[in-house]
Amino acid sequence: MENRPSPIRYGPDYTPKMVTAIAAATAAIARLDARIIVSPVAKAWSTRAAWSGYARALQLQSAEVEEIDVFSWGCDLKIPGRPPLPSHLDLFDRFAEWRAALQDDDRLRWRDRLPTAIGDPATATEHAPLVRALDTVRQLARIDHSIMAWLSLPFALRDRGLVASPLPCLAGGAKAFRLKPRPNDDDWLAVLRALESAATIALQRLHSLERHYRDAQRAIAAEYRPGALPALLALIQYRPLLSPQSAAELLCMSIAGASKLFERAATAGLLVEMALLQRLAAVRGRLSLCADQAAAAKWWLSMPMASVSAEGPMPKALSTRRTSPLMPGCRHQGRACPLRRARMTSNPLIVA
Repeated sequence: MENRPSPIRYGPDYTPKMVTAIAAATAAIARLDARIIVSPVAKAWSTRAAWSGYARALQLQSAEVEEIDVFSWGCDLKIPGRPPLPSHLDLFDRFAEWRAALQDDDRLRWRDRLPTAIGDPATATEHAPLVRALDTVRQLARIDHSIMAWLSLPFALRDRGLVASPLPCLAGGAKAFRLKPRPNDDDWLAVLRALESAATIALQRLHSLERHYRDAQRAIAAEYRPGALPALLALIQYRPLLSPQSAAELLCMSIAGASKLFERAATAGLLVEMALLQRLAAVRGRLSLCADQAAAAKWWLSMPMASVSAEGPMPKALSTRRTSPLMPGCRHQGRACPLRRARMTSNPLIVA
């Protein structure tokens, strides 16, 4: 007992609830790190995870932005019904710098840029590595009032040996780290639980992306003449939001050709049209979605129904039949997904 870390000078009070939260968050991070190392879609996942992590950091900066807005910016595609982002400041001015740091192989570069005022007391080695990483972010947030303080958590986790490489989805912290000289136990618990949740959701999204990758490979193998389908399916790994116009430009084809390509991918269950999701939500009142479905589809559901305009009548199949959770590559028990039989609008916005 005499060697127990003192909560007065460093870290939280190590109550049973706190120890449980630290262990759960550490285990969730370890599971994600172990999976991403061997994943075939690690690069595409990292791109999406960077948008998620940056959105969280923006929210800690009190920016009125949601993850779907960051995805919309990253995919260079405006989503109908979403409020415009502030035009008097550049919310994404540090994104390129952060992405370059994430891809930098020099593990000491980030540490060398830390202010000299940041350091660990002699008793820090008695604390859990996760607590030490979070305290580094806390010290940095007190000195640096920019978004880079919250974006530094993936690097701090790597330096403490919790992950092999920075995981961008784990960016974050708590406003109390910046506003309070010494955060209380509730603040620490909130950060630990948010970190555990972020790691768990990121792992579920990784599984979903891998499943979509396997479904895409099977769909290509089943096609007699795949044509540009492999190029589209490779593109949607990195661009979860697409329209015929953006796909036509990126794949160097006509808009009509891109629309037909979308129909083929939707028939294979690899794409979901936003308008159909909204029309189904209007009929059922809400959508019951799995946590591991494609990122943008989940966030789209938080939009007010009145802000979305849908072309054409509601397909009868969607209004009369019970459907399973809508997600890329969804499979129904003994019957085809009704979304595959629904009519695509002339200008669909696609979620992958």
